Amino acid sequence: MMNDTLSPHQVIDALLGVVGECFDGAQDKGAFLNPGEGGLLALLGALSARQASTPAAGSSMATHALHLSFSLDVFTDWITGIRDKEYDWDASWEKSAVSEGEWRKLLERISAQAEVLKQVIERHAPNDPESAWGAAGALTHTAFHLGALQVKADVLSGRE
Repeated sequence: MMNDTLSPHQVIDALLGVVGECFDGAQDKGAFLNPGEGGLLALLGALSARQASTPAAGSSMATHALHLSFSLDVFTDWITGIRDKEYDWDASWEKSAVSEGEWRKLLERISAQAEVLKQVIERHAPNDPESAWGAAGALTHTAFHLGALQVKADVLSGRE
């Protein structure tokens, strides 16, 4: 009789595949993006600071990116077991405009944070239910912002 139960590592590998798709785009097949479609990093990387700072469908893309960067630190803390810090979530939404230099540094930071997130998920989530919960939250939160950012990009380009 075949055992149909997945190991924690198999579940986390599947989760990491979708996290990778969220940041890096779909490769041969996608869970929610079309094959070959870029993810969050490609979407943000195609924008100038001026475009990112322009409000569209509410707040600017820079606002979302800054909030996302903040949240990636929070999720990384949670997944690694740091769960007693206070975070100012409201402050993560306050800034709406960035200079070209700030924008490029932010994109580099988000890219680096995505790599760290993947590493901490792989290391901690298979062994700790709270870390696995945080990993699922990080994926859900990032996927939400990818969708919101795509809507904003469509509005800015006139494709709404």
